[in-house]
Order: sequence, then C-alpha cells, then structure tokens
Amino acid sequence: APGMKTVVVTGANRGLGLELARAYIDDAFEGIRDDGEPRWRVIAVARKHTDVIHGHAHVRTRGIDVSEPDASNALGIVLAQYAPVDVLINNAAVCIGRECAVGNVDYGAWTRSFETNVMGAMRVLEAALPHLARDAVVVNVSGRMGSIGRVTAGLGASSATTQDVVYRTTKAALNMMTVCAAAEFKAKDETRDVKVVAVDPGWMNTDMGSRGGTVTAPLDPSESAAGIVALIAGLKPEDSGKFLNWRGEESPW
Repeated sequence: APGMKTVVVTGANRGLGLELARAYIDDAFEGIRDDGEPRWRVIAVARKHTDVIHGHAHVRTRGIDVSEPDASNALGIVLAQYAPVDVLINNAAVCIGRECAVGNVDYGAWTRSFETNVMGAMRVLEAALPHLARDAVVVNVSGRMGSIGRVTAGLGASSATTQDVVYRTTKAALNMMTVCAAAEFKAKDETRDVKVVAVDPGWMNTDMGSRGGTVTAPLDPSESAAGIVALIAGLKPEDSGKFLNWRGEESPW
C-alpha cells in the first residue's frame, strides 16, 4: 500500500531479531493510518525460513543465509518487490569460538564469524543499496564487546573463561564498516540523507547473551528492541556514523 514503510530485520528467528520484528509488527498497528492500513511492512530474514512470526498480511519471512556469497543477489530480488526500504537492521550474527585466547585460536570459527558478522552485514547493505529510501536508516547491531575503548579502560575486558577475541574483533570490524559506510553515503548526493549507526543492544538474556543458559543477563530483549525502535525514530542527520547504545546514548569506540 502506498505510504506503508518497509523495515528489514536479519537474524529475525530468535532473540533480539525476533523481538525487533515483533516490535515493528506491533508499531504497525499503533496510530493506524486513515485508510486502515498498517504503517509498516516487515521483511523478516533468517538463515532458514521460519514461521515464528506469521498471521499478518504485512509480514514477509525469507530464508536467506547472509554468510553465503549469493546472499546479496537473493535478498536484492526480495527487496526489489518491497522498495523503498526505510529501515534496515543488520542483526544476524554468530557468537562461536568463545573459548579462544592467544595460543588457542579456532581459525575456522573466526572465519565463519567474519563471514556472518561483518561480510554478512555488508552483503545485506549492498543488496539494499539500490532500494534504500532517500532518508533510510541503517542499523548495524554491534555491542560493547566490540568497543576497544572499554577494553583499554579495563571495563569487561575479560571474563573467567575468555577474552572473546573472535567475537570482539568481528564487532570492532562492524563498527569500522559502519563509519566507512556513513562517510561514503554522506559524500554522495543520492545517499546523503541516509543515516548509518552502530548500536549496542545491551547484555540481553538471549541464548547468545546467556552463553547458552549458563549465566543470566540483566536485560530482556523485548526492552532492548523497544529502545532501538525509539532510537531509530528519533535519529537526526548528524547522528550518522555514531556508536549508540539501545537507550540512544553514545558509546566509546
């Protein structure tokens, strides 16, 4: 329907991604438009096709693995049908090789992590690029684990088990990708009004955040998702290229 906005969420089958998709589904019917149509069309992307969110005519679920080389083409075909894309949330990520420290690095896990967490995010952004709305928002879901400043300040630099060098380096790289994309977009007339930010969703009680249920994280993913949706709605042009937490506060690189 004309006037309906499109949001794309990757990694939408569980955890934060699922809660973000649900938050936009709920938001779609808040203050419904005059013609009775919902405000948002939600494109939920996950590695495997999932039906955890269904029953809504304005929700589309697609099984696309962002770590695969053909992910850009597959996603581009989908997005061409629903352009323009107003909000793109790069949330798909893996957290593997967590016991790696120097002298004990699992290079297979590291490679797979970069394929999904960094190159996967870029594949999604490249797929969406021709279809982005002029004032679109791109959110790369990063995390405090990717903050070099926090490690050098001794904040959560290590845990009892690991330095998490594999996961941390992917999120630091995603932060740099965010800044590069924001700078490139600002320099070109057709993308000048697109905002690109990295967001730390907080330490959430998801399968990833709880280390498979072995620890209890303090934040419910639905609370983080609600914060991120509000943050996206309130972004200003000068916010592009920033690293923000789920409450909208700046985080140290």
